[in-house]
Amino acid sequence: MNSIVIFDMDGLMFDTEPLYYRANQKTADALNIPFDYSFYKKYIGVSESDFFEAMYKQFPEKKVNQFIVDSKKDLEDILFSEVPQLKIGLIELLTYLKEEGYKTVVASSSERKIVDKLLRLTDLHIYFDDFIGGDEVAKSKPHPEIFQKAVQLVGDEASEILVLEDSLNGIRAACSAGYKVIMVPDLIHPTEEAKVKTLDICEDLEEVLMKIKSEKII
Repeated sequence: MNSIVIFDMDGLMFDTEPLYYRANQKTADALNIPFDYSFYKKYIGVSESDFFEAMYKQFPEKKVNQFIVDSKKDLEDILFSEVPQLKIGLIELLTYLKEEGYKTVVASSSERKIVDKLLRLTDLHIYFDDFIGGDEVAKSKPHPEIFQKAVQLVGDEASEILVLEDSLNGIRAACSAGYKVIMVPDLIHPTEEAKVKTLDICEDLEEVLMKIKSEKII
């Protein structure tokens, strides 16, 4: 039976959320859209399509249409020109999991090409057995589809599964799938719902590694 660890990407592996926000704000400012961080943070962890749908409900359709086009370029310009900072403990955790024979897979709401590019920019692709992007599923987090498909890539439902997440939508998705989940908070502080639905809340990935080693949670 496989033991599988599923990693979210943005905010969990990489400190990319500030870069996403910066790119989106740059695009919105250029188009005179009254976009700000309070709007952005409500949609951390969801797919692009859900994010854009929310924008259509709040801002003029013509401007959102242009935002969708321009923001992709602005985002790629920033993400692909700056190697994102790795989260504390990531390399140590991945090294241990690989040495111990765990299956590892990335399940990100970002597009597949962005996941692929960032993994290769940081040389992290060597640690993962596979990955899946938000554009490869019909329903985004908090729906469990992306995690279920991630499991299918490297194992099956009989596997021991642990999800690592920083967002509430990701936690909800993991719980809906029936998987254990640990939260490592990034921009979003743990809510009471997060505390109830997670196996644990860890300060960083170093703490996750210690728990896997000492408590044999998977």
